[in-house]
Amino acid sequence: MELYKRKNIPWRIIDKEALVVDPQSSLVYPFNRVAARIWQLLDGTHGLQEIAGIIYNEFEADQEIAAEDTRNFISQLKEARLIEKL
Repeated sequence: MELYKRKNIPWRIIDKEALVVDPQSSLVYPFNRVAARIWQLLDGTHGLQEIAGIIYNEFEADQEIAAEDTRNFISQLKEARLIEKL
């Protein structure tokens, strides 16, 4: 299952962190470095497991913790309606 950002969500990377704006709710979401990287990977070509693997490799995190944290963050993005799945 590939995941992707909603097309009408403006965002910017600033000093490896991200600011994401939801125009529907007028909310601004500040993402730390790891969350910003996950956000970048939500381009419709990566699945959850692949994203977790990239986070594990790039941030030298514990594999189980990277998978769980990635899953939890993506779940929060779904609840906020910032992402969709193909």
